[in-house]
Order: sequence, then C-alpha cells, then structure tokens
Amino acid sequence: MGLFGLFSKNKKSIELDLNRSNTNKAMMREIFDKKVENSADYKLVYAYSEDINSTNFVVLRTVSYKYRSFIIGYNEQDLSLAFLEISPDFNHVGEVMIYKPQDVKKTNFIKMVGSYYLQYGNSFKKEFFNFFVPETIDDIGYDEETFVYIDQRTEHSDWVSFWNKFCK
Repeated sequence: MGLFGLFSKNKKSIELDLNRSNTNKAMMREIFDKKVENSADYKLVYAYSEDINSTNFVVLRTVSYKYRSFIIGYNEQDLSLAFLEISPDFNHVGEVMIYKPQDVKKTNFIKMVGSYYLQYGNSFKKEFFNFFVPETIDDIGYDEETFVYIDQRTEHSDWVSFWNKFCK
C-alpha cells in the first residue's frame, strides 16, 4: 500500500463479510488467550506495521515494504498494552511483548496517516515501533496474504480512548 496508497482517490470499496470478520475476531481471542496471562482482562484490536526499505543504486532506486500483523491487547485497569505478532492466516504466532506507561519513553498518534508511535528502551538504546489500527477493511486496502480480514468499527473508539489514557 505505502504512504501514497493512502491518498489514492481510485480506491475501491470492499464489501464487508461480517461473518468472516467475526470468525477472525474469535480466532484472535483464542490465540491471545493461549499466550497471555489474565487474557480476559484485555480488549483486543488488530494492528499492522509497515517497514519500508530502500536501496539506491547508481541509476536505480528500489523501495520494498514489509508488513507485520499483530493482535494488540489492552487492559484499561492497569493500562498495559500487549503485542502478539501473528501471520495473516493465524498459522504462526510470536511471543507476547507487554508495555506499561512507565516502560515507554514516548508515544504519539499521527492523524494524517493514522499511525501510532511507541518508543521504549533506555537512553543508550532507544527502540521504537510504528503501527496502524485500522477501523474498517477499506482502511487497509485489504490483501489476503498481507492483512487479516477484520472490521473494527465497534472496537476502534474504545481503542482510541485507551490510547489517549496510555499516552498521559
């Protein structure tokens, strides 16, 4: 998709298959419950990150995009945030990473591109992470091999509310 794909006026609207979306939400919950302690305390959203790599040659410049999918669990009681990397088909699951506000150096939301920013680590080694939490299928220009098919209209406002509390 890339940055310029967000501004494309020729984007086709994707017809929502609510049953498929709900099945994927149930699958996300099942996976999250197996990997995270006290998982019932967390609400879930789907997110993805976009890593952009470019290579310059004498005459040619190449740009490649790598997408990673995540289940994000967020707990409003203790303001914890749990990231669990998954493959879009749910066949591969990574290890959970949990963050609390005191573990995070800086957070941000860039409205123009819908990007969330999380910086952690110490003063010697700063690590950061950009990710996107799509509200609808249309927000990601759905591609079955790259993204999970999910519509989050009902979950998105709760996520935004949580993020605003997490950032304070």
